[in-house]
Amino acid sequence: MTARQDTAERILDAAADLFATHGYASTTTRAIAERAGVNEVTLFRRFENKIGVLRALGERMAGRQAGRAAAAAPPSGDVRSTLLGFARMEIAGALEDGGMALRLAFEAASVPEVAEVLGAGAPGNLAGLAEYMAEQQRAGVLRDDVDSRVMAEAFFGLTSSYVMYRQVMGAADVPADVQTDTGIEQLFDIFWSGASADKEQRDE
Repeated sequence: MTARQDTAERILDAAADLFATHGYASTTTRAIAERAGVNEVTLFRRFENKIGVLRALGERMAGRQAGRAAAAAPPSGDVRSTLLGFARMEIAGALEDGGMALRLAFEAASVPEVAEVLGAGAPGNLAGLAEYMAEQQRAGVLRDDVDSRVMAEAFFGLTSSYVMYRQVMGAADVPADVQTDTGIEQLFDIFWSGASADKEQRDE
């Protein structure tokens, strides 16, 4: 990573922390720069303004989304492993960005630029994964009696609930193994048992 890239990442990390704590509207570019340990001019040179920072954060979040990864996935191979990898990536990214994402989701109703950035990400994520699901349905790997968008929504329902429960409700009463990668795979298997075209796998 170059010094320029490192500076940009520090600014984005600082903005994510402040947006999660204070919200987008109440966070100033000066506060972001101070948190990042740079001057405000540096922030403006990298991102132009606060919405530029927000858009860069949206792009960073999108880079960890299953829909974008699906577009680059090989057309064949181990679909179960590929989808499990998407689930792990989605959960890891959501756990990292979740505090900011939750705060911004509430602000989207009243702050147009937040609605613009968030609104550009979620539909694309769903559409990208739904297209991947449709390809696997045509290949006979996934059952084809379920709409591919519904299947994608079921996938995100599991990954989102995993994150939301921990961030909104806490995880004190969740068994320790469910908080690990093993737990993520067990949750994914709930999805896979219903999505796979192999009836024997669904009946196990």
